[in-house]
Amino acid sequence: MSWQQFVDESLLGTSQVAKASIHGLDGTRYASSAGFVVLPSEAQAIITAITKDPSPMYQKGITLNRSKYVFVKVEPGRSLNCSQGKEGAVAIKTNKCLLIGGYTEGMQAGSCTAVLQKLADFFQANGY
Repeated sequence: MSWQQFVDESLLGTSQVAKASIHGLDGTRYASSAGFVVLPSEAQAIITAITKDPSPMYQKGITLNRSKYVFVKVEPGRSLNCSQGKEGAVAIKTNKCLLIGGYTEGMQAGSCTAVLQKLADFFQANGY
């Protein structure tokens, strides 16, 4: 399965994720949903917040697809959550990549997180 298929089928195909992207740990974008262009620098900032120091995010927030989100929480070494009004996003780091999924008004943050977590677990079980 290609990176784009993971985005289209495993994430967007669940109807629990409205937008998604997959990045390497250097920030390089592997695949993304239409119109959701997370810049490598934005992905790298999230990876740094997850793996090293999230404190700058408390003041500056998080930028995804050139839009500002409010930093909500981090699970050090694993994941990060952010929101923008009634929308939000979840980022989960695996051994070799970063999964980012967004939800929109009417969707549940927990359902979006569960879908991303399932794919992240699959990647980790397969060395990714």
